[in-house]
Amino acid sequence: MNNRNTILVVLLIIVVILAVVGIGLGVVFYRNNNANVSNRKHTETFNLTLQDMYCNIKDSKKIVKVKTTIETNNKKTLEFLEEKQFLIRDDINKIIRSKTEEELQGEEGQVKLQKEINESLIKLFNDETITNVYFDDLIIQ
Repeated sequence: MNNRNTILVVLLIIVVILAVVGIGLGVVFYRNNNANVSNRKHTETFNLTLQDMYCNIKDSKKIVKVKTTIETNNKKTLEFLEEKQFLIRDDINKIIRSKTEEELQGEEGQVKLQKEINESLIKLFNDETITNVYFDDLIIQ
């Protein structure tokens, strides 16, 4: 029996040592992981908000009031977009005028319109740093 108790005590000590080592490694890994997350460079974004626009809707007597914000991750692109607001407004106007009421309805219509405007602006300015288009207002009357 004494031999058996000794083996159990040794096994218990080994399990406790392994548990302490495991906890220590877990704490070290967790701290290093948090340090890496906080040290990562966050991409800075820049925004250009256009004035309200009023656009006709295809085959409808209704109009759309839209206020758009364009997001980019490049300051030079922002400065260029500020100078070319007239082109942006014209492009957005053309896109909205080509849409029917049904195409603009609901969240799905809004998301598709945002995506189409974003892709059109990237193509128009040949600039992939234009990351997103947001609607501050989108009212159909």
